[in-house]
Amino acid sequence: MSQQTFHPTISLSQLLAEAGVRSASNIRVTGPGSLPALLWLCRRGYERVGCLQAGRRSPADDAEALLVAHTATGAWLADLLDRGPHVREGGVMIVQTAHAPAANDGVVEAVFRAHGFNVVRRLSGAHRNVLVARRAAAGDLREAA
Repeated sequence: MSQQTFHPTISLSQLLAEAGVRSASNIRVTGPGSLPALLWLCRRGYERVGCLQAGRRSPADDAEALLVAHTATGAWLADLLDRGPHVREGGVMIVQTAHAPAANDGVVEAVFRAHGFNVVRRLSGAHRNVLVARRAAAGDLREAA
C-alpha cells in the first residue's frame, strides 16, 4: 500500500484514473453526499453513474467503482460491506475516513481485509484520509488462505 500525503492538486478524477476507472466505467456512489457526487461525476463526463442507497443490498456486483460520499466509520463501512461487496472482482471502493487516534489505526483497513478488499492507496490530509481499496479476485483469496 502506498502512503502519500494529500495534496490539493490531486483531484478525484486523477484518483479514479489511477485506480483504472474510466469515463465509461460503471460507477456507483453511496452515502448522504451521493447526489452532489453523482452530479459532479456526470458533469465531468462519467457516463455510467448511479446511486446505491445505503442499507440496501446491491442488486449485482457489476460496478467497477463505488465512491462513498461522506466520512465513513469502520462500523458504517462494515455494515455496508456486510450487505455485499457492491463492486465486481478487481473493482475499487474509494472511502474518506476521519483521522483516527493511534489506538484505532487500521480499523478501516481491517474491515476491508475481512470483506476481501486490499487497501492499495491511502492519501492523508489534515483532517481526513482517503482510502482506495480493490476487491480481490476469488482466486486471490484462495491463494492467500
